[in-house]
Amino acid sequence: MAAKTATKTAPATATEEKTRNRRTADQIVADLEAEIERVKARAAAKEARQTDDGKALLGAAKALDKAITQADGDEAVRALEAARATVGERLIAIGVRPRAKKR
Repeated sequence: MAAKTATKTAPATATEEKTRNRRTADQIVADLEAEIERVKARAAAKEARQTDDGKALLGAAKALDKAITQADGDEAVRALEAARATVGERLIAIGVRPRAKKR
């Protein structure tokens, strides 16, 4: 077996100084407040999904999605898509954002 040799990297020159972008305290606070709002929105959406309306609408949306994939004919697909759009609008109105489809 041949012995492995370590490769040496070229030393960094003095002109290539790394600079850091340091955030101010106000920027850090603003970022944390934005994160808190995102967490609150997720919690509200989760709570809305647990309501009877949320469960029923999510079930209807899933059934319509399945029916759209299995439908024959353009008219049937358009009618199902229109119904799905209405259900989707109602889901958004109560605070539930439907998950993206897995591909």
